[in-house]
Amino acid sequence: MENKSATIMIVDDDTAISSLISHQLRSLGYRTVCLQDGFQALQHLAVVQPDLVLLDVMMPRMSGWDVCRQIRTCSSAPIILLTAKDADVDLMTGLNAGADDYIVKPYRIAQLHARIEAALRRSAQRSQLRSTTHAGTPSPALAATPARASSNAATASVTPPRPRLGATLREERRQRGVSLYQAEQVCRVRWDYLQAIEQEQWEYVPRAHRQAAVRAYAAYLGVPLRYPRPSRTSLTSVVASAIAVMVMLVVVVIYFL
Repeated sequence: MENKSATIMIVDDDTAISSLISHQLRSLGYRTVCLQDGFQALQHLAVVQPDLVLLDVMMPRMSGWDVCRQIRTCSSAPIILLTAKDADVDLMTGLNAGADDYIVKPYRIAQLHARIEAALRRSAQRSQLRSTTHAGTPSPALAATPARASSNAATASVTPPRPRLGATLREERRQRGVSLYQAEQVCRVRWDYLQAIEQEQWEYVPRAHRQAAVRAYAAYLGVPLRYPRPSRTSLTSVVASAIAVMVMLVVVVIYFL
């Protein structure tokens, strides 16, 4: 069954090529949206919410590989790279960036059509598998006897571990459908720094900018930062204890003199 109602985002700086592809795909029943560079694609991604992205590799300002990596941080839509570069290293770079397929120019519309349908089918199967997993029956390990279930309930009463900051920020951004590039424009923090924060690779972010970057990103996503601070009482007690130790040392020294 073909996915004729799918929306396809075409990203190519050559408007003649993108218009031709759009015309051909519309004649096959698809909906299309044409954008001229990677920045436009990232800006419109959350609005368009394409079912599939056709992405040219050689574009000014931002390569298709970089756009592909950015899209992958916030969308699971299939990505097909279109390029005249046919070297093995180019193919590996594209697939490692998160692309689902790679078509070398020139190509026939029949080949493109077949690749699009194959990518959409795989995407639909992945979505169905995820929904089945979430709505499925409990696993045998969870189907415990009443005695074992009560034991599990007692264990479950323990407070669960607090989510890690990076994972919380990443999940909040994905729920909003925001790419790292879009977050960069608002936070004024480089997208690769934001990605490092989400992955908690703190050493990647320069120490001088690390705290400000984390605070700006958390404030943008509305994620509270809860750093433990010593209370005034505990601080006073620490100072008092230190003074008492110093007094005792002075007394000991005077005694032995």
